[in-house]
Amino acid sequence: MMKARLQNQQANQQKKNPSSEQPAGTTFSDHVVELRNRAMWVGLVFIIFSALAYNYHEVLLKVIMAPLDGSKLVYLTPGGGFSFIFLVSMYTGLLASIPLLIYHLHAFVKPALPSRARRSAGRVILSATALIISGVAYGYFIAIPAALHFLTTFAGDTVTPNLTADSYLNFFLAYVAGLAVLSLLPLLLMFVHWIKPLKPSGLLKTERWVVLFAFIAAALITPTPDVVNQSMIALPVIAIYQIGVVAVFVATLKEKRHKRALDKRQEQEAARLSRYAPVVKTLQAASVVTQPQLKSASQPVATPDNITMQRVSSVRSMRTVRSVDGFRSSKQIQVVPRSPKVRPRSIDGMTFRRSQMPQN
Repeated sequence: MMKARLQNQQANQQKKNPSSEQPAGTTFSDHVVELRNRAMWVGLVFIIFSALAYNYHEVLLKVIMAPLDGSKLVYLTPGGGFSFIFLVSMYTGLLASIPLLIYHLHAFVKPALPSRARRSAGRVILSATALIISGVAYGYFIAIPAALHFLTTFAGDTVTPNLTADSYLNFFLAYVAGLAVLSLLPLLLMFVHWIKPLKPSGLLKTERWVVLFAFIAAALITPTPDVVNQSMIALPVIAIYQIGVVAVFVATLKEKRHKRALDKRQEQEAARLSRYAPVVKTLQAASVVTQPQLKSASQPVATPDNITMQRVSSVRSMRTVRSVDGFRSSKQIQVVPRSPKVRPRSIDGMTFRRSQMPQN
């Protein structure tokens, strides 16, 4: 009975949230169509943000060239200026559409996620946006100025820096986009935890590999062999990984608390049902009708009307029998067994007179 009640509760939850479950009979072509539609939405938003960035490219160029402290950029081809502005607009639109991309990825894999992760679409978007902004801000205000200062002063006064637009844009995007992607590591850990539960102790054991990966990524992002600049990229990645471990630990505690609450609710429900178990058994035993009871129930009940009808039928069944000589005669009456007298009572509780009773 308890299992049936839990199944009914799950069925009611599925009826309340029909979009959370994958429809029955979904084929591979349906998944391809859904992925294509979501990719079209992301592409449309990317084009819109890129167009807006192109309209405000002057403001974006001032922001991008601010770490140069007034230095000018040069381009070596006739279309270098247009290519620089076009790439800036494209990269800005791509960076702005990353939260929407993460949302559609979450919505696409939602049927494979457990129920606790299906209602977190809003939190996924907010978390992704906050992490991307923090990574971009760290790269723009801390990592890029420190790297530029090291690179431009490394050769001393003997070499004058003269940066091209393409080289500076690649350098700028390596820091900004690289840190923006690496800042999504906690969200990636949460995705993996939703699909396959992770243990915080296991994540801490793999921390040495994360440190190695962080310094390798820092070496790829930063073009400098300086350990200080590489540490400025690697240490934030390690700190972000620790934030992901804490997020997984908090999610694990919530799951355990939810499971304990569910078990307690089930125990209370079972205890409540056990109190009514004897009553239910008694009602079930009383509702079972045996075959002799059915036969007795099919027999008519002795009532005054039935007794009267039996008397009338017995009178009609009387017939006259004559003797051999034709003079003597006698009546052969069919004997009907007497039934107990039923004395109906009036409303005031007094019995009727005998004259009102049916005569046998």
